[in-house]
Amino acid sequence: MYELNLVFNVIISAIIVIQSALCLPINSLFFRIDSNASVFESGDGMYTVIWSTSLPGTGYVTYNYEGEEYTVKDEKNAALRTEDTVHSVRIPKEHLDHNTYTYHSQHIATRRAYVAVKGRTVSSGPVEFKGYSGQDEIRALVISDIHENPGNAAKAVGCFEEEPDLIIMNGDEVSLMTEDYKFKQVLQYAYRFSRGEIPVLYTRGNHENRGEYSSDAVDIFKTTTGGLYYVCNYGPVQFLCLDSGEDKKDSDWTYSGLVDYTSYIAEETEWMRSLELDDDAQYRICVAHIPHLKNRYGNDWSQLLADRGIDLFVGGHKHRINFEFNEKDGAPYYQMLDGGKNGDDRYIATMLTIKEGQIDVVCYDNNKELRGEHTYYFDGSADNQAG
Repeated sequence: MYELNLVFNVIISAIIVIQSALCLPINSLFFRIDSNASVFESGDGMYTVIWSTSLPGTGYVTYNYEGEEYTVKDEKNAALRTEDTVHSVRIPKEHLDHNTYTYHSQHIATRRAYVAVKGRTVSSGPVEFKGYSGQDEIRALVISDIHENPGNAAKAVGCFEEEPDLIIMNGDEVSLMTEDYKFKQVLQYAYRFSRGEIPVLYTRGNHENRGEYSSDAVDIFKTTTGGLYYVCNYGPVQFLCLDSGEDKKDSDWTYSGLVDYTSYIAEETEWMRSLELDDDAQYRICVAHIPHLKNRYGNDWSQLLADRGIDLFVGGHKHRINFEFNEKDGAPYYQMLDGGKNGDDRYIATMLTIKEGQIDVVCYDNNKELRGEHTYYFDGSADNQAG
């Protein structure tokens, strides 16, 4: 029986390989990079370079560091990932900061035991990556709740005169993860605002938790926490980036009984309890999509953030026409809620300027209207001028 199964599998494999080889010249013509790479923070002193192609294939990044040539491949347990159109490579931050990188993909038409049919390789041009340069002012652009509305988001971002040093994509960039190309939209938005030249902090919104492809993001970002939550640093700022899960109970009809955020958030909460943030960080900022922190599936994240000395919480989710802020009022940390998409024709983007013991917040909408200003001081005082 074993011999018959082996012969049968060999015959089927041979048919698939021949068919793929015959179609390869035509299919390779359509093989291209369809979402350019962005460099995402992913914790543990690492970046993740992520891009996508029109057809499945390999992915790898090349660069030089201290006189040595590096080729870092998109692999899992030593096997190159070849069946996906989204490619990701983790690289140490010191290798990429102020350096140039190039990313490549090769079309793989089919992969069977002992044989594979390979197509052409496509490559990007060299990309110059900036990273932290010791500057006194750090500008972080916050874009949350795009919900497939990148045009208005771009108009709002265009109101800021200064270029950002990093991007915070704080969830709900898309509405559903029902098809694999939906995550490609996240990549396209990330590249639109970062050009692959500055780091992107990505947190998952509740809408990006919905759909059959929602769980794939963890494999793409390759964090060592096992979830889409991590800690990263940019100069004097330490960011705690959290996955706030859904905004409904696991039993809600929306999920058809096929989710378990209760366990997932419990694991994330235990990870938070074990954290010891950097004592040398001048600013500690927590980023998460959903701002309801008192009860995240029965866990009090608000107290956990206070215990870890968080200075500012940056959230989204509420789709406010003006951004929201608090002045502590006895609370352990400040809170700022980004605007994002509001209705069909309004989008609000936010710029944080971090300098000299304070964080200045300015928000514009896509009609070039100032929607709010506020300054958070870390000496106990506060000032604001709401638009």
